[in-house]
Amino acid sequence: MLDSRQLKRYGLDAERRPADSQLLFYAPGPWERYRVQIATAIVIIPLQSSTIAALVVLNRRRRRAPEELGRQRMEMARLSRIAQLGELSGAIAHELNQPLTSILANAEAGSAMLAQDPPDIVEVGEVLRDIAEDDRRAADIITNLRRLMCNGGGGAEMADLNEMVRSTMRLVSSEMLARGVAVQLRLSRDPLTVNADVRQLQQVLLNLVINAADAMADEDTRRLTIVTGLGDGDRRVLSVSDTGPGLPEGLRDSPFKPFATSKAQGMGLGLSISQSIAERHGGTLRFASSTSEGARVELALPAQ
Repeated sequence: MLDSRQLKRYGLDAERRPADSQLLFYAPGPWERYRVQIATAIVIIPLQSSTIAALVVLNRRRRRAPEELGRQRMEMARLSRIAQLGELSGAIAHELNQPLTSILANAEAGSAMLAQDPPDIVEVGEVLRDIAEDDRRAADIITNLRRLMCNGGGGAEMADLNEMVRSTMRLVSSEMLARGVAVQLRLSRDPLTVNADVRQLQQVLLNLVINAADAMADEDTRRLTIVTGLGDGDRRVLSVSDTGPGLPEGLRDSPFKPFATSKAQGMGLGLSISQSIAERHGGTLRFASSTSEGARVELALPAQ
């Protein structure tokens, strides 16, 4: 019988004791005492660490997914705007050419008046005012084009829905005239203020107007009516009505479904993107009516 304390005191190796001896007062170390537990922990801890790291990565990706989806939607909306403006390029060029032609004509008239002896100062003043007004018209067209084509988010701002309609329709007035579409604006007398990205609202209206004009291409009577006013809960309502044949049979159940279109060259994304824009602003976009005598699309937005 050997006392492990004395062996330790005199530096004797307990492992070299006789095989049939008995060791007393021996205190096993942590490894000997918890060998199984320590070995298990050595295996489990790295596995748990790997699992936690994977969950952290997945969580970060999950948080980034909506942001990435939002960026992709904004890029898709921008490309859709550019495609729309490409379709309207001829009409926009004509619309921009009108004030430029008027400026040139007024400038030549003003030069002729100044060459008179004595010059008619009053008439020259009128000519200069006309030139300034035409310049503002051209600048307004360019500002709207720049707003529609620029990349990134324009940001929400307080804007008048009626003014947004007027500025957008100025861009397409020549296109509507060329297509033989009579446009009627029935705008609210009072300002309809909304907190929104004006550029995106213009995109929605452009899409609705172009869709309505396309729908009436084969009709004898082509009338487009845009109405603004107040709806339920003080919501700002914008509606676009046409005299076309209404929604095709295949689109009546899901007109806002992506890639659903009746146009031969259409992608079927315009209405889907427009609905996403409306929902992003806390509003709704829906077909209020669709019959063989025409369709009416309604955009409703909160006041703020």
